[in-house]
Amino acid sequence: MNRSFLCLGGNLGDRLENIEKALVRIKKFAKIVKRSSIYETQSWGEISDNLYLNMCVEIHTKLDASGLMKALLQSEKELGRTRTSKLNTDRNIDIDILFFNESIIKSKLLHVPHPRLHLRKFVLIPLAEIAPKFVHPKLKKTISALKKQCKDKLNVTKFSPERFKVICIEGNIGSGKTTLAGDLSKELGALLIEERFEDNILLPSFYKDPKQFAFALELSFLLDRFEQLQKVMSLKHRHIICDYSIYKCLWFAKVNLKKYQYKAFKELFTLVSGALQKPDLFIYLETSVGNLKNNISKRGRIYEKGIQTNYLKKLDKEYKKGLAKLSVPQLHYSISSYDKDTSQRISKQVLEKIK
Repeated sequence: MNRSFLCLGGNLGDRLENIEKALVRIKKFAKIVKRSSIYETQSWGEISDNLYLNMCVEIHTKLDASGLMKALLQSEKELGRTRTSKLNTDRNIDIDILFFNESIIKSKLLHVPHPRLHLRKFVLIPLAEIAPKFVHPKLKKTISALKKQCKDKLNVTKFSPERFKVICIEGNIGSGKTTLAGDLSKELGALLIEERFEDNILLPSFYKDPKQFAFALELSFLLDRFEQLQKVMSLKHRHIICDYSIYKCLWFAKVNLKKYQYKAFKELFTLVSGALQKPDLFIYLETSVGNLKNNISKRGRIYEKGIQTNYLKKLDKEYKKGLAKLSVPQLHYSISSYDKDTSQRISKQVLEKIK
């Protein structure tokens, strides 16, 4: 695997969402090993009224340097960027290769190391956060040393708005979503929104006869969740914690519905979900099927007793496929075993991440 450092940034449109969408695309051809905080700064080299957001990531990839550059250019293109010969212009997204292994490359397609990275604080500050001891192969100095020597006078500040207003917690049946939602809401002093699934009179019937009641059940859940979340998004609270998301409607429908039913359901889901604000943070809990079945048994809901291992596995597969497509900031937690402090430990870890 090749090791590379990238800088991502932009100053047009929804800056945070553009960066997150770029990261989603990068994951298709590279593993993101480390990611810095996000920083805000004025335009470097050209005057602009639009402030930039920038961050750096370390990736591992099987692509060579030119292959990586082509993949990044394609990602920019998919996000609506058109590169021009003019430098330092406003843009919705920019992805630069800073280093590729310890290579020095100069070609028509790319220059590595990036020829101006040592002059830019908006690159050096986030880069020093994840790779302070990495040695510039041409200048023979560490990133930490280059940051100290940099004469760039633009202010680079960590970006920390109250952006995590709506936080959705998701996971398979029995993963501990509601427990974590309760603990996290206490930590953040947040408004807790719990799913009203026990009010759904179709749920027991579905578990008895899935084929007959699946479409009616999924449709009722979609409409109920939409109604609840639409009200939630307009509430004036600093933080709102939901123990579910609208996206689970699509993932459950894929497992429970026939192909022709799913096709119709997906069209309706697209209309409904498009009318909702995206969550600001998505937390996913993953655990083994054995743990899921044990937790389901402990909570003692009669209609859940017949849940099969294969059904939980199918749901797990759809969750993972669905999450990979979401351009929403995500935190994933893999739980090997549960105890009385599991939820509180994760809650504290989430709090630290948010800070």
